[in-house]
Amino acid sequence: MDVKNQIKSLLQQAELYHSQGLLYEAKESYARAGQLVKKNEGLIKNKNLLQMIFKKIQDIKDQIDRFENESPTVELPKKIQDIIKEKFAFSRDTDAAALEGAIALAKFGQFERALLEFNELIKRDPLRVEAAKNIIRCHKALDTIEKAVSLYHEWVIDDFFTSDQLNKLRTFFQGILDSKKIDVKLPEKIDTHLPEIKEMSEEQAYHDIDMPLFAREKIISEEMIDISSVGITMGGGPGKGEPLEYDVSFQAGNVINLLVSGDDKNFIENLKPDMVLNDVQFYSPIAMFSGKAIVSSISKIESGPKKGYYSLDIKTITQ
Repeated sequence: MDVKNQIKSLLQQAELYHSQGLLYEAKESYARAGQLVKKNEGLIKNKNLLQMIFKKIQDIKDQIDRFENESPTVELPKKIQDIIKEKFAFSRDTDAAALEGAIALAKFGQFERALLEFNELIKRDPLRVEAAKNIIRCHKALDTIEKAVSLYHEWVIDDFFTSDQLNKLRTFFQGILDSKKIDVKLPEKIDTHLPEIKEMSEEQAYHDIDMPLFAREKIISEEMIDISSVGITMGGGPGKGEPLEYDVSFQAGNVINLLVSGDDKNFIENLKPDMVLNDVQFYSPIAMFSGKAIVSSISKIESGPKKGYYSLDIKTITQ
């Protein structure tokens, strides 16, 4: 291979390394290309080529410096995490309070600790589905969705969840995957257990079947649909009339938490607690609808992987 083709090959190699984030390898390939140019009498006069290579090397050095000097995002000390967990557990019911505390940790960007809490809560039958949903949400926030997919497959194999519970999780999780354009189809769990059949009188049938079914229907009707994302259109201020769409980070009933990038500071500064958002689009895996919401709280995340983001709670208004 002649010198020109060697240089061309090294430059292409450097570009490929750079595009894949392999900064040290890219810098080395550019440096080798530059050395070949300097050694060749016919090419050393090509100042534009040398300047281009030098600039590429310098840009990569700057990137490496920024990467090495960037302070790592660390989670808050355990003592502070415990305070957050306790402070935001409002319910008198033990299970509900435990779930609130774990969700609060996630809202403050403490995802690793929140995952530990949800992994304990998933062992409690009344909290199993909600804890699993929040485990999925944590992995989504941490950009480790592949771990959530692996977990789901484990849940399908074992008997930890009932078929009904797991299929609810599948609808919820598949909606997240589809919205992120991740080409993964989650399997359903088929219940292979036949129900036990026993003889009973008409009076027993009324009490044992009709009443529990009615109670379950009432509970289901009161559940808030899982929202995957929302679109907010402001009626005034910066960005008036322009819809802003955000993925839902966490949800507890009709309270929805959004993680808003620090780049959207103008939007955040235009919000105030108790402010009514009149034009909100709610998107779920099964429906889309319009409505209103009230701003519940706004806080800036000061540590963890989402440091610099804003945690925004909005409460849907029943119309």
